Amino acid sequence: MKLIISEKPSTARTIAHAVGAREKVYGEGREYCYKGNGYYVVNARGHLYGLGMPQDYGYSKSYKMEELPMFPEFQLFPDGTDTENLRCLISSLINLPDVDELICATDAGREGELIFRHIYNANRCSKPVKRLWTNSMTDEAITKCMANLPPDSDFDGEYYAALAREKSDWIIGMNLSRLYGLKDSYTHRIGRVKTPVLSLIVDRDNEIASFQKKTTYRLEMENGAVSTTEYMTEDEAKSAQEKCIGKDVYVQSAVSEEKHTNRPLLHSLTTLQQEANRVYGLTAKQTLEAAQNLYENKLTTYPRTDCNYVSEDMRGQIIRVVDTMGNRPEYADRVNELNAAGLNLDGRVINDKAMSGHDHHAIIPEASTASLDGLSDTERKVYGLIVNRLLCIVDKQHTFTEKNYEFICEDIVFTLKTEETTEIGWKRYDTEQKNTENSPMGKNSPVGNYTEGETFTAENVSVKECITKPPKHFTDASLLSVMNNIDNRIDDKELKAAVSGKGIGTEATRADIIEQLISAKYAERKDKNIIATEFGRTFIASIPDNVKSVERTAEWEQVFTNIKEKGISAEPFMADVKEFVRSVISFENSPTRQRTPVNVPEGGSQQRAVIGICPRCGMNIYEGKQSYYCESGKDGCGFTLWKEPKFFKDIITPEKAAQLIKGNTVSLKAESKDGNIYAADYKMNDTGRFVNLERIKTEKEVIGKCPRCGKNIYEGKLNFYCESGKEGCGFALWKEDKYNGITVTAQNARELLENKSIVKTKKKISGEAVREKYKLKDTGKYINLEKEQ
Repeated sequence: MKLIISEKPSTARTIAHAVGAREKVYGEGREYCYKGNGYYVVNARGHLYGLGMPQDYGYSKSYKMEELPMFPEFQLFPDGTDTENLRCLISSLINLPDVDELICATDAGREGELIFRHIYNANRCSKPVKRLWTNSMTDEAITKCMANLPPDSDFDGEYYAALAREKSDWIIGMNLSRLYGLKDSYTHRIGRVKTPVLSLIVDRDNEIASFQKKTTYRLEMENGAVSTTEYMTEDEAKSAQEKCIGKDVYVQSAVSEEKHTNRPLLHSLTTLQQEANRVYGLTAKQTLEAAQNLYENKLTTYPRTDCNYVSEDMRGQIIRVVDTMGNRPEYADRVNELNAAGLNLDGRVINDKAMSGHDHHAIIPEASTASLDGLSDTERKVYGLIVNRLLCIVDKQHTFTEKNYEFICEDIVFTLKTEETTEIGWKRYDTEQKNTENSPMGKNSPVGNYTEGETFTAENVSVKECITKPPKHFTDASLLSVMNNIDNRIDDKELKAAVSGKGIGTEATRADIIEQLISAKYAERKDKNIIATEFGRTFIASIPDNVKSVERTAEWEQVFTNIKEKGISAEPFMADVKEFVRSVISFENSPTRQRTPVNVPEGGSQQRAVIGICPRCGMNIYEGKQSYYCESGKDGCGFTLWKEPKFFKDIITPEKAAQLIKGNTVSLKAESKDGNIYAADYKMNDTGRFVNLERIKTEKEVIGKCPRCGKNIYEGKLNFYCESGKEGCGFALWKEDKYNGITVTAQNARELLENKSIVKTKKKISGEAVREKYKLKDTGKYINLEKEQ
């Protein structure tokens, strides 16, 4: 007899049916297995064994700093009390005398391999093991794999990589969660991947909070053409607008090009989660659960995949699946059109080279005609996305004619791009296409054809306000994208190349990481957005960079890949993990270490961190909700430094407060009387009654000497001016010379003040570049630039 161990009850039922094991045999309680045709088939329920808790190794259940770091000799312990009867059933089956071989049929991935190996090792089994590794749960796929089972030792790399991941996560999570739990009197949940991901969320939130919007202006013609010149003020734009209205417009260039939009690749789990989030607002976890259920119900293939292609030997299967979709009323007409035109099965679909290094092919529908009536609404939506993606990629290209125009009116250049669909192809069903009419036109609809060299009249020219937008908060889709493409955040070229296409976390774990951050109150969802809580923000600010480093996490993910694919030993890696934990504990317990206070959620108590020593009485300064205050209180010296002083746009952070208290200067943003935001250096000025901030005057750079009065010329926002001011000689050289249409730089100004000429390049309507020489001309009232011959 052979014993097949699957990961879940649903897969055990499917496998049992495929191999002919139809009889139910019961063990303790309500647990059972299947028997028949020379097989026993039993299921686990996820992890039945794990590395245990610190107390399993003799450490205290309560947190104690003197017990850190904890580096136990790892053993296997039962994982959960509700699966005890199931563990007993599996153990009894493993030890049956007539069972001479085991078949590992857990999910085809490193975590599935770990689940089985823990069961095998916990029972001290030495019987031979084969591996059922399949992307599909159809009877046909299972029967085909069962006919040629490889030894499970072929997948040792999967197991050793998973074990290294599990051990390193235990060492980091248990030690650092206890360390910071003791520091903050709160039950933290630190993770090798989780904490760097939280740092990414916090960084994005900080970018948004500190964003300063910028408003500029452009001119726009009635046909949609926009000026390439960006005007800093509305008055400048209106002045240019007045020049253009009713004037001739010259068509400088008109270029037409036939283009196509690539069909989207087949779905990996990440791209499926991203699309489901964008289209339906589903979370990554909801999508994964729906995809897993679809797989177990034989409607789609294995979902935990990072691949977007299928192999050559699946060509017939793709054709069969498309034909089967034609049996579903909602896809019948579409499939008929596809078959009539011929399926597009090129390298974007079938690509053996791109499959290299992947355990599983892309997610595709099964050739199943089973009813969808039993599916939940979420499962239906996810199934629809998977089917739609397959039908899109075998469809025709989306082709269009792109026309790029360049117009010139009164020396102002305007550009216009139009797109006109010639073959809609797959775009008809694009979930990103807001307008799914038969002729999507891209950003601008064609408004007429122009020929190079012709002219027309600028009838209507409007001023278009352009406001810069801050980055967007993360959603499940965009956060998954960052995790999957973490190489975009890494500067080290060697590491960047090594982790390209791999990311941090795995396809299977990324959804759980997001949910764990939310359940631990480090982050929260607001509609689709994932935003760090005050607790999450202050915690990230309080920990050293190496604990929240995405580079370190990405480097370790690469180690797991090397263990799996190259067979390298995990021992040096585990030694590095232990040294990392030792260094963090040592650093945080250093006498000179001062952490930013953490605002723990309600129900947790916070240990106050000392910000500095009070300059008035020498007692400790602590952080409050709105200020930094002396522990002597109001009845003591009364020292109070407010976090948000009036007229300031920055919040004074604990780090900046500490510097101010020491007498150092810090940079802060403030608002002038006319509403402008500027940054300057400030120091603390304690009057004895009030604690104020005093601006440090900075030395301005001298551009040159004033030719009128001999005083210094400084650079301003819009001009170069004399320090004597308006009431003095009034010298002002404007940076934007509108008459000549040139910009004067600081270096230009220096040369002009030295009575030298400057050379500037201008482009004529014909496209010819002309270099012209200018010198300074003082009319007595105005400072102009005069063109030299």
